Amino acid sequence: MSDTTPVIELVDVTKRFGSFKAVSKASVAISKGEVVGFVGANGAGKTTAISMLMGFIKPTEGTVRLFGKDVTPQNAHRSHERIGYAAGDMELPATLTGRQYLDFLLRQSGTKDRSWLQALTERFSPDLNKKFKNLSRGNKQKIALIAAFATDPDVVILDEPSSGLDPAMQEAFLELIKEVQARGTTVFMSSHYLQEVMSACSRVILMKNGQFIEDVDTQQLMAMGGKRITIKSGYRPTKPPKKAEDVETTFENDLLTLSFVYKGDVSELQSWLAAVKQLKDIEVSEYNLEETFHSLYETEGNTP
Repeated sequence: MSDTTPVIELVDVTKRFGSFKAVSKASVAISKGEVVGFVGANGAGKTTAISMLMGFIKPTEGTVRLFGKDVTPQNAHRSHERIGYAAGDMELPATLTGRQYLDFLLRQSGTKDRSWLQALTERFSPDLNKKFKNLSRGNKQKIALIAAFATDPDVVILDEPSSGLDPAMQEAFLELIKEVQARGTTVFMSSHYLQEVMSACSRVILMKNGQFIEDVDTQQLMAMGGKRITIKSGYRPTKPPKKAEDVETTFENDLLTLSFVYKGDVSELQSWLAAVKQLKDIEVSEYNLEETFHSLYETEGNTP
């Protein structure tokens, strides 16, 4: 495989279950070291797409490739040696303890150096001594995530990976993603949490009705959200700049508070701010990305 060959590739992939199209003409290419998020509502086709990528099911049409080679249910096990995988509410062997399960994975992969596994268990602090059938959902998910990364794979594929994790563990998970990306690992992850995807990923793929309707750079998506600008001025006739949206104005203690969402050119905003008379204070924050995302989702991909 050359350096320019995509590590993950779907080419015009369709999956039908009877007359129902779970995935339709989906295409994407992901390069080595990229962290790509995969977002969509329940039933959009995310898990079906990941199942084809893992070779669990076969596409009705199109081609799935990992490391430049076609994936089929017959040869998928070969690529699995280089892949870590975890899903939310993943089924794990009920009668094994977490420690037994992780030991088994390392033996199967031939991994002798246990220092990385030790670092992962210290990071997530799971209960490794109870059998899976006696563990909480959160502990099961911690161990599933540790297992996905334990063998230091080239690619990690995650389907709702932080499901069941508390906020502290979600933060630990995001830090782990950044760490493995720095090591050259490719990560493809689906999530219900837009903020999680925005924090971890450089690209976001939007799926609706079985189709990939958008493939958006994370920075581009943030720019689409714009900035919430709030100023305080002693000059009451102050008008908002052109392209200002969602404008709110209040007066209190002889001060005008002007708040708006700005998605225009930054230099124009700077010029407007420089011209504001009696400027007392300014606050800049990210606009609600959830609203931007849902607006994009609702206006795209209406053809099933």
